[in-house]
Amino acid sequence: MEDFIKLIHNDKSIIETRLNKVYAYNNEFEKMCAYSFSVGGKRIRAILLLEAFKICRDISDIAIDFSVALELIHNYSLVHDDLPEMDDDKFRRGVLSVYGKYGQSNAVLVGDELLNNANLIMFKAIKQLENIDEIKNAISASEIILNSSGINGMIYGQFLDLENNVENLSDIEKINSLKTGELFKAAILAGAKLGGASDNDLAHLEIYAKNLGLVFQLQDDLFDYDEDVELNKKTFATVLGKSEVEKKIEEQNKISLQEINKISGRKEFFVNFIDYMAKRTY
Repeated sequence: MEDFIKLIHNDKSIIETRLNKVYAYNNEFEKMCAYSFSVGGKRIRAILLLEAFKICRDISDIAIDFSVALELIHNYSLVHDDLPEMDDDKFRRGVLSVYGKYGQSNAVLVGDELLNNANLIMFKAIKQLENIDEIKNAISASEIILNSSGINGMIYGQFLDLENNVENLSDIEKINSLKTGELFKAAILAGAKLGGASDNDLAHLEIYAKNLGLVFQLQDDLFDYDEDVELNKKTFATVLGKSEVEKKIEEQNKISLQEINKISGRKEFFVNFIDYMAKRTY
């Protein structure tokens, strides 16, 4: 596990080095955009995309570019989540959010810019390719990311969450699979497709990714259990109970392990990632 942790840190360093080059601080607005992802973050989705690419191929510039693009999309969603009309949060990760530091209007524009730039980064990366199969795979990978980010994924999940029309466990599952799970799925499938993974491998990776997103949310609900009980908020943990959620996490991890062991490419990272996730505490 020590080598695995080093790999996680190395991937994160690669991503953050490229992230730090996205904006040149030429003006105040660029500083605001850079601030949005300079205040921390685990970069889990971006790391998953990098490692999924490495299932079939060694790391390359296009994999890093797509990882950075996905990280920008994730951060744009966080910037907009903090707005008064959404979660109304002036702090994120213990420091001022973009909204808290620069105001509501600027936060809207920063989020818009991050999403726009994510697309631009992917298109510029695709333009550098010459091999037709690699071009097709990269276009498919960008489609996967954008599909999971929009009305078929994260944005619609946020819409349903804001409606707050949660009546049963099925509603909770739907919201979280869209709002949280889709970007995890996009990270793994886009990375694997970008690297040229087979359709058979992609099918097993999709099940793995969906389970991973669910486990991530189940764990978050356990972490937030006491606060959510006070708020009378319906989550997996408050509806099912903590022991049932813990049991469900174990079940999902077993399925994930079965599925990842069915792929033909390099799988060690994703086998170890199940154990890594099981040990996370925040």
